[in-house]
Amino acid sequence: MTAGANTPFRFSTEDVPVRDRLAVWREVLGRYYLHLDVEPVAGGRVRATAETHRWSTASLYFSDTTPVCATRTAQHVQDDGGDFRLLQAEGAPYRFTARGFDSLVPQGGAALLYNGAISRVCYLGPCRVTGIRIRRDDLKPHVRNLDERAFRPVESGSATLRLLNNYVAVLRREGPSSDPILAARVASHLTDLVALALGATRDAAEVAQGRGLRAARLAAIKADIDANICEPGLSVETAAARQGVSPRYVQVLFESEALTFTEYLVARRLARAYRMLTDPGFAVRTISSIAFDAGFGDLSYFNRTFRRLYGATPTDVRAGARSER
Repeated sequence: MTAGANTPFRFSTEDVPVRDRLAVWREVLGRYYLHLDVEPVAGGRVRATAETHRWSTASLYFSDTTPVCATRTAQHVQDDGGDFRLLQAEGAPYRFTARGFDSLVPQGGAALLYNGAISRVCYLGPCRVTGIRIRRDDLKPHVRNLDERAFRPVESGSATLRLLNNYVAVLRREGPSSDPILAARVASHLTDLVALALGATRDAAEVAQGRGLRAARLAAIKADIDANICEPGLSVETAAARQGVSPRYVQVLFESEALTFTEYLVARRLARAYRMLTDPGFAVRTISSIAFDAGFGDLSYFNRTFRRLYGATPTDVRAGARSER
């Protein structure tokens, strides 16, 4: 259950005997990772998974849980400092109480919570929880009137929140990076997007528009390419239309990485074809059907670009994979 700085930490109550689940959950999550105490709602049984990813000075938390209440006690606050966490739950609302304040956050809604406050979060049904922890010193210069308020709601359904959620989903899928420069850049992007969702200052918003927001849009477009890569008609125009931006804006985003949309698309399609050619599960498939399944409509173009990238023909790659088995 331990994890290094670049290795996601994962925990599941299913790996623990039923009688020990609550105690182990409290010990692992409460003492070592999230600094909170948990208890089931209405005496029910706890069933949950937890996963944490660290990106330099920011971190992400994911959980699928039965109804529970999570309390930050005076000891937890003392041990944990005064950072912030953006908390969102899909599938059920959650109730937040602190300092005489009580608010119900609807399912799918999000709020910025101050970790320096003694507080309690109760998830009122089975739900998927996502948390983004941002350092106070990183966020303060970017948000108007950021103080020690325990609770700040985020506009539900905003374009920025959707982009932030898409970006976090990509980060979760790819996992933390061992490159400290990349990890620090991602932490800055997360800070930018959280600040925009809350209402960044004018200067901070201008920076975020050119940094965090662009990174999130590019990640969303790449995810869209992967999801629709088998479509022969996938183009910069169709991808731009799905994201609600102009084709030129998409091209500019890829140019920031010294790429074009087409170069990225072809590389992803070739990578898909390569995986299929070396996978025994696709051994009965013809090379032409694999090429078409990867989104190529022209077999000669597929063979030519494949050989240019991998230095071997698709037939050679498949034969080499068979000889190694």
